[in-house]
Amino acid sequence: IVGKIDADGDGFVTVEELKAWIKFAQKRWIYEDVERQWKGHDLNEDGLVSWEEYKNATYGYILDDPDPDDGFNYKQMMVRDERRFKMADKDGDLAATKEEFTAFLHPEEYDYMKDIVVQETMEDIDKNGDGFIDLEEYIGWDDGTGTRRVGHSGTRHSLQDGKLTREEIVDKSDLFVGSQATDFGEALVRHDEF
Repeated sequence: IVGKIDADGDGFVTVEELKAWIKFAQKRWIYEDVERQWKGHDLNEDGLVSWEEYKNATYGYILDDPDPDDGFNYKQMMVRDERRFKMADKDGDLAATKEEFTAFLHPEEYDYMKDIVVQETMEDIDKNGDGFIDLEEYIGWDDGTGTRRVGHSGTRHSLQDGKLTREEIVDKSDLFVGSQATDFGEALVRHDEF
């Protein structure tokens, strides 16, 4: 994968090459995710995903059982999804075009969705629901992967000369495999990467 990241083939991965690669990998993942989900949610195949289609495909089986065994609050999740869907739906017709559906699934990619990203992040961190983030909530914030955002003992790594060699990348492969550069390891098992 280092050869793919090293766009100019000079044997070094620069900060700019790494940024470009991460952006490329992220956009490809978003595109594939939207295509996969589109097929599962455009139930009537009219080229739009309505809120009702999304809700039925995602929560239909749960709506019959409002108190599921796993204890997860799906009703609350559905309310949150509806709020985000309505924000992504620029024309307000409750039917998302593919672009609007992409904004719904990946709001961090769209400027007009930034408020919802901030609101949802605040809600995720504010565990006691008081509208404020106290020090304990901030320090204990988990990004959903079991990784704490703050207060971890990670070492800061810097590029002394602004370049990484293949050997430097391999030496720190544990950091690389768990990063966006490899799509969190996914790119390493994909045949089209090699």
